[in-house]
Amino acid sequence: MYLGVDYYPEHWEKERWDIDASLMEKAGIEVVRLAEFAWSKLEPDDGVYDFSWLDEVISILDRHHIKVVLCTPTASPPAWLIEKHPDILPVNRNGQRMSFGARRHYCITNKVYYYYSERIIRKMAKHYKDNPQVIGWQVDNEFGGPKCYCENCRKEFQLWLKNRYKTLDNLNKAWGNAFWSHDYTSWEQIPLPIVYYHNPAFDLDFRRFFSDMTVRYSNMQIRLLKELNPDKFVTHNFMGLFPELDYYELAKEYDFVSWDNYPRGPENRYRSALAHDVMRGLKKKNFWVMEEQCSYLTREDITRTFPPGEMRLWTYHCFAHGAETVVYFRWRACNFGIEQFHSGILQHDGTDKSISYRELLQMKDEIRRVGPKIEGTKIVSPVAIIYDYENIWVNCAYTEKPMYDYPGEILRFYKAIKKLGINVDTVRPTDDFSSYKVVIAPLLYVMTDEIAENIKRYVSKGGIFIAGFRCAIKDKNSNMLKDVLPGKLRDLFGIGIYAWDNIRDRTVEIRDKEGRIYRGDTFADLITPEGAETLAWYNSSWYKGYSAITLNAYGKGKAYYIGCGLEQEFYDLIMKELLSEYEVKEVIFPEEVEVNIREKDGKRFIFVNNFSDKEVFIEIKRDMFDLISEKYIQGRVMLLPFGVMILEV
Repeated sequence: MYLGVDYYPEHWEKERWDIDASLMEKAGIEVVRLAEFAWSKLEPDDGVYDFSWLDEVISILDRHHIKVVLCTPTASPPAWLIEKHPDILPVNRNGQRMSFGARRHYCITNKVYYYYSERIIRKMAKHYKDNPQVIGWQVDNEFGGPKCYCENCRKEFQLWLKNRYKTLDNLNKAWGNAFWSHDYTSWEQIPLPIVYYHNPAFDLDFRRFFSDMTVRYSNMQIRLLKELNPDKFVTHNFMGLFPELDYYELAKEYDFVSWDNYPRGPENRYRSALAHDVMRGLKKKNFWVMEEQCSYLTREDITRTFPPGEMRLWTYHCFAHGAETVVYFRWRACNFGIEQFHSGILQHDGTDKSISYRELLQMKDEIRRVGPKIEGTKIVSPVAIIYDYENIWVNCAYTEKPMYDYPGEILRFYKAIKKLGINVDTVRPTDDFSSYKVVIAPLLYVMTDEIAENIKRYVSKGGIFIAGFRCAIKDKNSNMLKDVLPGKLRDLFGIGIYAWDNIRDRTVEIRDKEGRIYRGDTFADLITPEGAETLAWYNSSWYKGYSAITLNAYGKGKAYYIGCGLEQEFYDLIMKELLSEYEVKEVIFPEEVEVNIREKDGKRFIFVNNFSDKEVFIEIKRDMFDLISEKYIQGRVMLLPFGVMILEV
């Protein structure tokens, strides 16, 4: 467990650098990220390099026992490069070329940009290859856009399609181009999806293409850095629940995943927790947080200031979900630029009087005591939730906006599981599910033979599979299936779905076998049991007589189908019923508290985080040692506002 900061020495006078490093060391900072947006300082003109200032900063940090992660500065090409090669700038959907003046202003397929990117990376990597102070690299910054619609991207897209489909007949059939007379007779006829309400299959492939081009550019940088700096790690700062890239593919070549966490406030704790778990799931290993919010933020608006204790709470929340290092954005609030109302550990005055700096001083000794015990521990989960980018894209590929809230549907289940103090993994639909008691699949639209066989194999061997509404309705090209729904999983669920309704603008009544009444929302799959047991029925309007929730035995396992969105109470009940054996027994806690467990060599460490600004009480059922307070604790215990415990079992 390490703490770090994102530092921009180029924003400050040289005389300040040693002062900053001294304050960092005093507060227990052990790693600093540098040079993320510094291309114009590192290469002030074409082929003219100046690393002297960065060398000096790294030397100063070394004297204060602080290691360095360097960034490739490619997220922000300098003005001289754009002046020489304006075609590097991306073209938006309306045909307008982006102007210089923001960031991420490059076309992801531009070969000239590849050349200049490779050149600056090679120069930096060779210069720092033997510097032990530099422990690793961050590639670029927050990949994800903008999408470019230039003529070169169109040609690359046509080539990508040709490699994917081989023949135009295959493409025309896969896209259903008989609709609206969209058949192509040459590859050159294929446009980019400029018009809105485009063919969903076309839209899905363009999303795949953009993701693949980003992965290609990312992998170019990774290969170059690993070739020149084989002893240093390479990572990238992902963006949590960002939907526009296939993060599984993007993560493959990195040594580990890092991500940027801006939870904003306690009301977003479940979404932030889910994002941590998604990031951990990309490589099935622990991760870094490369940018962690330390107080107020700004872009369109200025957010609230963290009260004392909240930054510390979010820090331990990161560690609770599998973080190995937490790096705060940023060290000091900047006096200029678009982020001048974006807080740092230090405020604009640069003094050590800020709330965040005082909290760092508090955490310094805690982390040094706790870190060695937590190091090497892992998150072990009895339940997995399928999180899949193809399904996210299909959810958006019909009307240019999400049909349903994909993370929101996951969070219905996720909240219920976290209330039990149970860890959650996120997985792909083709992953091995055998280690999980329960696998959950909200909004699993796309169903292939491979996915169907994987799910059936898991259930037949004793697994429990839970699907939400709209399961298995589409093929891999985002076309509706001709089969009776849920298609390839019809025998698994023992049901047929012959009618459905969109209920986003209203709710319907659901009655279960015990007579409990729930409100159903969002969508209604009207289920006809064909061997399955009905657990709940629709009790409104013409829906009466249709099942809403079913359970089917399949091999040694069970398959649930939940045909609509439901009140949180329902998810709480079903998760408690299915996962009660894994519920945290040692601690009884209120809803304001989140509990997570990391374990190693038979030892368990229970992270207890109070997300309330008020005191709460928890019940500790057996004598346990709290690593934070260094005391043995049992019985009814008060947890301070934003309080934290790590209990060793």
